Amino acid sequence: MGLHRSATTAGLAALAMLSLTASSCDERPFTREDALAVPHSVIKVGEYRDKDWEYVNNNGMTQKLNRCEDVSPWTVEYRCTSPDGSVELTFDNSKYDRMGDATLHIDGKDVPLHGINGGFWTDGKMFCMPNSATPKPTGN
Repeated sequence: MGLHRSATTAGLAALAMLSLTASSCDERPFTREDALAVPHSVIKVGEYRDKDWEYVNNNGMTQKLNRCEDVSPWTVEYRCTSPDGSVELTFDNSKYDRMGDATLHIDGKDVPLHGINGGFWTDGKMFCMPNSATPKPTGN
């Protein structure tokens, strides 16, 4: 009886540890819904390998961007523009840095973005908010 209780306790402890680890991996400073509420945010709307994005305009409405094009096969840089060409999203997507140097070029200015992955527990699609609107992580 003592051995069974010990195994059950060890199993529950391992499950608790796994749950804590999984939840800490999925922590993020903001949600997809947060990004949808902030002008100049961008949200990936296509499947994993698709480069389909929308941006949030000044009125809080999402607008479709044309499918992103790989403009530099050496550095894996992407560019997506609005159908009228007035808005452009640029970012790099190397295998070491999932999405770096993301910038939305809108209203004659460059808006640096902080992009994150939706995570394992959601659809796993990227979304970004302007750096100026991104909550700063607590701690160090």
